[in-house]
Amino acid sequence: MDTKTKGMIMAGMLALSLVLGAMAIFSNEWLSEEEKDDDGETVSTDNTGLSNKMLVMDAGDSDACDEMIPMYEAGMKDATVVCDGAEMTVTIGLSDLCDTMKDGGAPSDDVDDCEAAASAGTMGQIGMWGGVVFALLATLMLVLPMAGVDAMDAIPEMGQKVISWGVGGLMLLGIALWYFMLPDGDSSAAMGVWMAVGAAVLGLAAAAMDQFMPADE
Repeated sequence: MDTKTKGMIMAGMLALSLVLGAMAIFSNEWLSEEEKDDDGETVSTDNTGLSNKMLVMDAGDSDACDEMIPMYEAGMKDATVVCDGAEMTVTIGLSDLCDTMKDGGAPSDDVDDCEAAASAGTMGQIGMWGGVVFALLATLMLVLPMAGVDAMDAIPEMGQKVISWGVGGLMLLGIALWYFMLPDGDSSAAMGVWMAVGAAVLGLAAAAMDQFMPADE
């Protein structure tokens, strides 16, 4: 494999890592828990992201859904409530949800779990954002020289290595901190987690390819 082809493959991997990482950060589906009725049909889905909680439920019909909006908006002041036919989606920030639970006199254990989930999400975001920024820098370090721009040459070799390995390393750190700080629960990993893991793996694979796979001149 020649140097140019190797660089293009690495750039593609890092660009995909950047996109997946950013999508994971903004995803509301890192954890998911479904509630089913006696017939096994899904009644509601409780999704949790790094910063938001999203509840999707079947209101029965569109008129009932519209009538329920004021009730949820009054009970969760900072929530966004929308209806798509009979399906209602309630989205609220985790920190806002914790405040609502406190003001509503929720059990202290539930409030503590909410605050733990919010803290876990914050740590996950820090790691993921760090990885995304490094992915952008690493991509520019590969792409700009191909276009004849030497703007990234000022970064020393050691700094380039740190950035290269930091893409996947920081993302994995964010995922690990998020996971270990989560409260106990029955939720299962959802799409956001797999996008984040995929982004981290791509970042580490690109760094490993750069360091361990020689290229022909």
